Amino acid sequence: MLKEDCASELKVHLAKSLPLPSSVNRPRIDLIVFVVNLHSKYSLQNTEESLRHVDASFFLGKVCFLATGGGRLS
Repeated sequence: MLKEDCASELKVHLAKSLPLPSSVNRPRIDLIVFVVNLHSKYSLQNTEESLRHVDASFFLGKVCFLATGGGRLS
């Protein structure tokens, strides 16, 4: 197996909603993960509102949705 050293860095930025505040020092965004709690109407509404701030060209391979709370009994 070919083993090659590479200098890579992973930075994670957490936000409750979009848009993010403008910042010259903010690194490039490579992936957006929307976390939706299936038991919270507010969570879905917040996700829908945040989607308006994401450019349509960014969706191909750079956005994913993670649904939580599906296994809990009400």
